[in-house]
Amino acid sequence: MATSEESKPVGREPEQAKCSGELAVSLDLLERELGEAVLAERVQGPRRAEVRLARDRHLQALKALRAAFPELRLSAITGTDLGQELELLYHLRVGGSILTLRTGVPKEEPMVATITGLVPGADLHEREVYDMLGITFEGHPNLKRLLLPDDAPESFHPLRKEVEARTIRPVETSPVLQPVITAESGRYLTLVIGPQHPALHEPERFVFLVEGEVVVDVDIRIGYAHRGIEEAAERRDYIHNIYLCERVCGICNVAHSMCFCSAVEELLGLEVPARARYLRVVAAELNRLHSHMLLLGVAAEEMGFSTLFMYIWRDREAVMDLMEMLTGNRVISSFNRIGGVSRDMTPELARKMRSRLPELKERLEHYLEVFTTDPTILARTEKVGLLSRQKAIDYCAAGPTLRASGVDFDVRRDDPYAAYEELSAMRVVVRPEGDNLARYVARLEECLVSVDLIDEALEKLPDGPVRVKAPRRVPPDEVIYTVEAPRGELLYYVRSDGTTRPARVKIRTPTFTNLAALREMLRGAYLADVPVTLASIDPCFSCTDRVVVVDVRDGTARACGLWELARGRPPAREGA
Repeated sequence: MATSEESKPVGREPEQAKCSGELAVSLDLLERELGEAVLAERVQGPRRAEVRLARDRHLQALKALRAAFPELRLSAITGTDLGQELELLYHLRVGGSILTLRTGVPKEEPMVATITGLVPGADLHEREVYDMLGITFEGHPNLKRLLLPDDAPESFHPLRKEVEARTIRPVETSPVLQPVITAESGRYLTLVIGPQHPALHEPERFVFLVEGEVVVDVDIRIGYAHRGIEEAAERRDYIHNIYLCERVCGICNVAHSMCFCSAVEELLGLEVPARARYLRVVAAELNRLHSHMLLLGVAAEEMGFSTLFMYIWRDREAVMDLMEMLTGNRVISSFNRIGGVSRDMTPELARKMRSRLPELKERLEHYLEVFTTDPTILARTEKVGLLSRQKAIDYCAAGPTLRASGVDFDVRRDDPYAAYEELSAMRVVVRPEGDNLARYVARLEECLVSVDLIDEALEKLPDGPVRVKAPRRVPPDEVIYTVEAPRGELLYYVRSDGTTRPARVKIRTPTFTNLAALREMLRGAYLADVPVTLASIDPCFSCTDRVVVVDVRDGTARACGLWELARGRPPAREGA
């Protein structure tokens, strides 16, 4: 890794000419606009490059890049502790490439300017870095803890190298629900959804400010199930981290393990066998199918369409059976390995799996017709939860949420991995409407693409081994790897220090970046449309089934079930 002392002088190395067109333009632009503030450049591959900037020049660089690339989006912000100083890495998605802006932050004065004025979607990213590393983003509109409890000591930032989490104890016990929004007028109600309920696997809290039936604003608080996985990854070797990463999200476990393994393979310079790359596509698309069908069933249930919910989940069982045939497991697959995959398949098994696909595709086409013609579904989803194309870009949406607002981007095609580049069935589903219906229909259409990809991958499955041997010790370097998880772009940043354990693992899940876009969807929405809109981004936590309504006029609180919200019946005031 290039630290401040190791920075290379500005200037193109011969291999840098091999980078993508958008990266070449970006590097030239930054040299021209920032001059000596560009301390170093490095091209890490055809679609990866980084620029080291002088302190406090990241905002100027971002302004220049956004002017040149209107669709530029923030993929993630990685904060690292290098010992003597802190460092920020802004990972920017420029077309199919990622450009990283790197800047140092002194430990004695950990302050930088916020980028939320340019990129509103950076809100939660900056709050996460503030929480984990203690870097203050000057000008941030709502800089406060995001993942850690409110009663954590002010100096406690767990990714600092000098901090030992086991020695920290809370100073005082904070209430379960902190007052987040204070209304100055009796016209407003504060609605608190979450955080705890027996039905929630990953509790979150949404605090809505509502005027009558209309949502005025919403504040999102996550971290109630924070497990410290990034810190834990630094204490385990690369092999054990495969199983750790799979458990970031059980539903998207194939995407997580594939992204981590691919990142380590890139650090090692390993060439994964072609057969393993094709099998990874099969596993990833089965994972996408079961995730999308799970969400579509939940959406039907929230709209009061219980029969459709049961039918979709019944047909989802066929996908789970196929996953078990391929990996030996129905849920946590444990399929990906550094260097390939864990299991091979026989020609007989490939034929058996392919024979199940036509019926599955027929059922998916039927559900697509239902979602696009049923008057109940159309009434609950069409022109509801709107997210414009520009807002989707500004708030850094990902996956079907981004594509359903008219942005034509998919990691599988634009930043290809595994064997996607070799499959003709790969097609990107884009819809222009930007409403709840578009997001649900986009997922159904993606399911049809997934069936075709699985069929083609099994048909063209090449001969050969399914994995190669990988060394346990990884050379010092760093890599950024992305895959298209069911919910959107998943990013892993892995830095090696030459040992058997990573020095830093940064994980940015698609739900994390979609939450900023969710706030925009909910502003101006009717209260009855909140559950269906929440579900439309397929958040990586169970859909909330209980809210508490607090009347700021008299302080009374009343409970309200999800069914009441879904049917548009908010709780009545006592005595009303």
